[in-house]
Amino acid sequence: MMCTLWITLLAVIVHVAGSEGYPELLFANRRDIRIIEVGKERPSRQIIKDVTDAASVDYYYKGQLVCWTDIDNELIKCVQVNKIGGGTKGHREVTVISRGIISPDGLAVDWLSEKLYWTDSDTNKIEVAGLYTKHRCVLFWQDLDQPRAIALVPSEGLMFWTDWGENPKIERAGMNGDSSTRSVIIKDEIFWPNGLTVDYDQRVVYWADAKLNYIASVDFDGKRRTKVVQSKLPHPFALTYFNHTLYWTDWETRAIHYCSVGQRRSCDKEQQLGTNLSPMYIHVYDPARQLHIDTPCQNNNGGCSHLCLAAPAPQNLSCACPTGVRLIDEFNCSDGPEEMLILARRTDLRRISLDTPDHTAVVIPVSGVKHAIAVDFDPVESFIYWTDDETLRIHRSKLDGSEQQVIVSAEVVHPDGIAVDWIARNLYWTDAGPDRIEVARLNGTSRKILIADNLDEPRAITIDPDGGLMFWTDWGTNPKIERAALDGSMRQVVINSGLGWPNGVAIDTELRKIYWCDAKEDKIEMAALDGSGRRVVLSDHLPHVFGFSLLGDYLYWTDWQRRSIERVHKLDATQREVIVEQLPDLMGLKAVNVSKKAGSNPCHINNGGCSHLCLNRPTNYTCGCPIGYELTQNEKQCVVPEAFLLYTRKEDIRRISLLTSHNVPIPVTGIQEAMSIDFDSVDNRLYWTDISVKSISRAFMNGSQMEPVIEFGLAYPEGMAVDWLARNIYWADMGNNRIEVARLNGTSRRVLLWQNIASPKSLALDPGQGFMYWSEWGDEPSISRAHLDASQPSPIVTKMGRANGLTIDFKDSRLYWTDIDNFLIESSDLNGHNREVIVRDLPQPYGLTLYEDYVYWADWKTGTIERANKSKGENQTRIQGQLDFIMDILVFHSSRQSGKNPCSIDNGGCSHLCLAVPSTNGAQNFTCSCPTHYKLDKDGKTCKAPTSFLLFSQKTEVSRLVEDVHECPTLILPIHSMRNVRAIDYDPVEQLVYWVEGRGHTLRRAHHNGTQSEVFVSNVMEKIYPYDIAVEPFTRVIFWSCARNNVINITKLDGTQVGGIVGHEGEDQPRSLAVHPVLGLLFFINMVSPPLIEQVHIDGLNRQKVITEGLSSPSALAVDVKDNFLFWADTVTKRIETATIFGENRKVLVDKKLDQPLGLAVHEDFLYWVDREFNQVERVNKFSGQQREKVQGRISHLSDIIAVTPYLSQMMRGHPCHNGSECSHLCLERDQQQRCACPEGKTLADDLKTCINPPSCQPEEFRCHSGSVDCIPLKWRCDGQSECEDKSDELNCPLPPCQSQFRCKNSQCIEKSQICDGKRQCSDGSDEVGCCGEGQVMCVSTGQCVDTAVHCTGGRRPCPDNPDHALCSTWVTDPPDVNGAASKAPYIVGVVVSVVVLVCVVALVVYYQRRPSLLDDHELEPHPKPSQPRQYKIVMTSWGKSYSSVPGEPPQRDPHLTIGVGGPSVPGMCRGIINRGAVARGMFDPAPVTGASSSSSSMTHYPRETLNPPPTPVAENRGRCQETHCCCNLHHIPSSNFHSYRHYKARNRPPPPTPCSTDVCDSDIYSSAVSPRRTHCYTPGSTTYYSSPPMTDYDSDPHPPPPTPQMQYMCDLTSCPPTSCPPSPSTERSYCTRAPCPPPPSPIASD
Repeated sequence: MMCTLWITLLAVIVHVAGSEGYPELLFANRRDIRIIEVGKERPSRQIIKDVTDAASVDYYYKGQLVCWTDIDNELIKCVQVNKIGGGTKGHREVTVISRGIISPDGLAVDWLSEKLYWTDSDTNKIEVAGLYTKHRCVLFWQDLDQPRAIALVPSEGLMFWTDWGENPKIERAGMNGDSSTRSVIIKDEIFWPNGLTVDYDQRVVYWADAKLNYIASVDFDGKRRTKVVQSKLPHPFALTYFNHTLYWTDWETRAIHYCSVGQRRSCDKEQQLGTNLSPMYIHVYDPARQLHIDTPCQNNNGGCSHLCLAAPAPQNLSCACPTGVRLIDEFNCSDGPEEMLILARRTDLRRISLDTPDHTAVVIPVSGVKHAIAVDFDPVESFIYWTDDETLRIHRSKLDGSEQQVIVSAEVVHPDGIAVDWIARNLYWTDAGPDRIEVARLNGTSRKILIADNLDEPRAITIDPDGGLMFWTDWGTNPKIERAALDGSMRQVVINSGLGWPNGVAIDTELRKIYWCDAKEDKIEMAALDGSGRRVVLSDHLPHVFGFSLLGDYLYWTDWQRRSIERVHKLDATQREVIVEQLPDLMGLKAVNVSKKAGSNPCHINNGGCSHLCLNRPTNYTCGCPIGYELTQNEKQCVVPEAFLLYTRKEDIRRISLLTSHNVPIPVTGIQEAMSIDFDSVDNRLYWTDISVKSISRAFMNGSQMEPVIEFGLAYPEGMAVDWLARNIYWADMGNNRIEVARLNGTSRRVLLWQNIASPKSLALDPGQGFMYWSEWGDEPSISRAHLDASQPSPIVTKMGRANGLTIDFKDSRLYWTDIDNFLIESSDLNGHNREVIVRDLPQPYGLTLYEDYVYWADWKTGTIERANKSKGENQTRIQGQLDFIMDILVFHSSRQSGKNPCSIDNGGCSHLCLAVPSTNGAQNFTCSCPTHYKLDKDGKTCKAPTSFLLFSQKTEVSRLVEDVHECPTLILPIHSMRNVRAIDYDPVEQLVYWVEGRGHTLRRAHHNGTQSEVFVSNVMEKIYPYDIAVEPFTRVIFWSCARNNVINITKLDGTQVGGIVGHEGEDQPRSLAVHPVLGLLFFINMVSPPLIEQVHIDGLNRQKVITEGLSSPSALAVDVKDNFLFWADTVTKRIETATIFGENRKVLVDKKLDQPLGLAVHEDFLYWVDREFNQVERVNKFSGQQREKVQGRISHLSDIIAVTPYLSQMMRGHPCHNGSECSHLCLERDQQQRCACPEGKTLADDLKTCINPPSCQPEEFRCHSGSVDCIPLKWRCDGQSECEDKSDELNCPLPPCQSQFRCKNSQCIEKSQICDGKRQCSDGSDEVGCCGEGQVMCVSTGQCVDTAVHCTGGRRPCPDNPDHALCSTWVTDPPDVNGAASKAPYIVGVVVSVVVLVCVVALVVYYQRRPSLLDDHELEPHPKPSQPRQYKIVMTSWGKSYSSVPGEPPQRDPHLTIGVGGPSVPGMCRGIINRGAVARGMFDPAPVTGASSSSSSMTHYPRETLNPPPTPVAENRGRCQETHCCCNLHHIPSSNFHSYRHYKARNRPPPPTPCSTDVCDSDIYSSAVSPRRTHCYTPGSTTYYSSPPMTDYDSDPHPPPPTPQMQYMCDLTSCPPTSCPPSPSTERSYCTRAPCPPPPSPIASD
């Protein structure tokens, strides 16, 4: 032992000599761990890099370990660092503690017994773990309120820690967690105790207080308190002590400071070390700080079986067990906890031992938990079972997380409850999606549906394996608690009154009682197993109970709102105890005794002799079969039946065994009104139509993998049949009067028959012969036949009633059907001849099928399924009774689908559809066919997509329209996620449909075949309101107008946000758009007053007004790219007009029978439009307005129409940008060459390809909006001469007074006598525009020409503005002196002159007050023009900021710029509303960025008046605003070095107990822009949001939300009212809120 001590001392001496007395400091720098040498001019060096967010750090010098806490990843990590030559070489991970840690603020290493201690300010615990073992123990968990720094004295078995909670303090205790050794040593004059360190020699503790700005010390026993640093420190955080020197980190200076500490513990000569760091915790890295001494724990682990912990003398050591495990004697621990709670906590599973008092929730190491809800335990094999509502699976694993597996993965929707039958080895669960209760073996096999009827919202389930009973709760419309035998029989209601939300239920098998909890009634109740003897157990302080369980004498439950787990004695409500507090996301729980395996039933031995499921009952047991199997006669074995009946009955599909007549449901979900049914024996799939959902769906015979096949364009799909050879599906739509075909997966859909067909009903196929048969229920019912490609259709059976249930007897080549009008079953040969009546005088036959020698039919009136001989109708037998409204029936057997044809092999070589036709000359034939509107290529095999068509949109769908007499004209595109389509466009290159989605105000896109559906421009912050879109396929961009901020944006078709091109002046209201790709022009309707139609180049330059008059409420716009015409519609004037694209040759095309035209499209020689009021699509000749005709009618909710022509594709090939470009933003065509351009606010870099952020102009300069000239002197603004390339320096200028002169349109002043004199005095020629003829004079305001004699002779003048007589100067006359008028002339002239002079003076004063910068050396004279060309500078615009940064280009930052709402703010803080001005002006604020602060506050530190707590290392920068569109000005958001903060009392606030509502009305801003008189959810310019009211207590809610665990009860960003500010370090993460928050407390960088 002495040798070891001498070796250690020698190593210390050598180290000190080698380091020349300069210690090394180890510190966490957030993104890495560094070492810096004191006293040397060397920068710090990394020893561990790529750290996410390191806060606390410590080391074990002997073991070469460095340990740190990672706040972001919530873990503690230790790695072995091999120091070689001052650097590092290789790291070996030694310890990782990653579960059950949230905010590990403090960390300390016990180098003597090799232990790791840490504090967690979120869980409020102090824990210990072995450095090289996985044993872990909680030491203190009571009376802690935000523990932070921790320091150890292993030689004395002492530890110290700071606590910055509501009552800040510093405490001391033994390192073994003995509560008797715990004491407070500092509790006065302390506020934010951050760092803590120890002087081992002098037995002194040092700490830093960041609120009171000092560093102080105290003896180990709490005496001799001394202030060490007298001066006020900016923000001290962590500190360390070594060799009479104190070192500390400071968040505000971002450096390390140190000073010498003398005998009086006062700081001398403070110095700074390092700059621009992010220093967190710090330690002197030196072996002298970890001297070795002998301790009892070093010898055989102190005799302890698990953890040996140092303790104060005289004890010196004590043994400890892993968390939750009890000591069975002084040294040994039990094998594990005996009684425990197993907890489902949304994203993890935990176990809480009931054997120890700390009740620590230990995370069970299982993976993939997304939304755990219910949990149960199997004591036999020690498996945990849980349901997951997000993965839609049922899982299991061992208690230690091993052997994890998925046991049920198919057809799981909302598995709210789960229960284990540990005796029969079965698993039961409830599913609130399909509303059923199911059972399977514990390994997931032999799955069976037990109960599927009369369930509304089944939730909790519990079972009594001994008694053979199960109980479950149902919180639907009529809440109840029910019970049944374990096989689903003997079902009865137990409790059906006084219930609200019965969330949990438990059985007491000893007392024969049931207990349940109700989250709406806020009660826990009990009753006998039959519901009698009901009484309340507990009704106080139960805001929202959810999970519920019983163990022994205690009931346990989770509470969503209190975030707690509690228990109460089942018979004595006074014995109530809180097990765990402030644990969010609580779901189900199960209280278990892991070693108790009580109970027995007949299924225990050999599974009761059952081949699959053994299900106990109160009296006996039964054997059960999984789906698709049937019990044999011995009632033990399950077999797959050879044939069975299938039938549809409104909300379900069922099967009947032809052997035993067992009737069971097929477990498919979502059926509302099933009609026709068929099957495919090859894939063992079932197909059915649903006339309520209006879809065709399929699933496997066991009900799994249900999926829609056809979802769009169906009205009443009454008949359906499968072509099992060609793998096609046919259906008859009685509503649309169509027969269609598609592949079995729903692709390649084609309309076969749409003309000369009346109400097609039933359908039957003969693929082997190439025929299809169908019945029609029109005025003259009939049965018709055609080839499978719909060629040669003809009726074969007439003079009959309405036929249903068409069935083919392939063996005897006959056709069978039911005649529902004549109440009989009839047959004929396949040509319709040799008709025979099989059965007469039936009550009401409907469905019909055939198998072997029998026909089977369903009778509506008797509610039966019967059968009879197929030839004579003999041996009529009832198969099943008491069945209501059977819609269709058929027999499943492979013999019903045999044969072959050419399409059964490789689809006949066809690319899409292979349709068999009857054989000719003994050889079977077929035809290749294409989806509707596709064309068959010359090879006769492949199909080509259409290139010329129209698309029109309705509220929830988009249809393609092709005017071809050989094709069905319209077909709905199979595109999902259309909720409120407002506008559409199409990209012919990638064949994508783009649309404005009114629900959510986003832009979406999808391929025309329904694939690739996605959000194209999102609206997470609800800040954009897209109005119209226009795809420019040449340059691969889309233009979209934003009605909220009145701008036009550009987005590349690859999703890159480019910027804005119209709207920066703040005076526009752009709405409808139309693009001319060939000429590179964009046309738009500007809804200013009066409305305008304008054009602009696609880069935003050369903007011109095209139509300026005669517009009232223009609602639609279209451009003819081939003939260069412009078309627009007006909902007020009820007209459709046209002109050239330059506004010339304007004329009216349509002015009759128009009401609400909302969309225009030019296709070939016709103009098409949709009229929302008349519900139709019409067209006229685009040149003459003649040939008007209705194309489609009776189409509701029309919103837009566009045309797609091959002309654009042809022109596109020659466009230089078509095949890609190197431009970062916009690619334009100029002289057949590519030219890159930028949106407003950016400028081209020197490479002429990349758009960059230009620098800001100085305050004394003016920013040009665009062009190569950027900054000019402010005094050149509005001086009458344009210096900016875009002339923006002369826009919106205050007009100088012209006195009695005439003002030209360019604001130039000339004498009125020079108007219309035949000479141009105005430089723009406006003085000679609209001049009158000889002998006339023009009224100035109206432009009206009047006779000069009338106007200039006095009396009543015809000019409404009564202009000056200067207009009469060219007309000479001697008017008579009436009543002495001549004598008054001098007086009148004097008065007029005086008034004019006065007005001019006032105008000058006002004018120059508005231009104070001009009043300099030159006073009122304009700034002199330079003799040399002016120098310009690039400027950054604030409105046209690109939505996404250019790769490699750092965002521009202004360190002076802060943004806030109603108070000081900090750069980078995430805001729902950036500032009130930004909301009103939006992103495109034309005000220049000058570098001046936009806030009155320049605060860069945490306000001193803020209460506890201090900032912590866990503060982070997640959740910053990422808004990229027109309603968020990203120029005003510089990056931040600060972190979010929230008062610690707001951290553990209970969440709202149920999900927040996000339902809002569909904003009809699109129509309001057309007609402002309409009332809508949103009006442009308004900042009103429609959202749900704040959530209150349930009982006061008129419409309480459903308390489902499937929905988020934690409010999210977009759906909830503002909450308190983001939390500080150690709690929940920082989410964007809609309320402004105080600045974060610390300037720690997150680089």
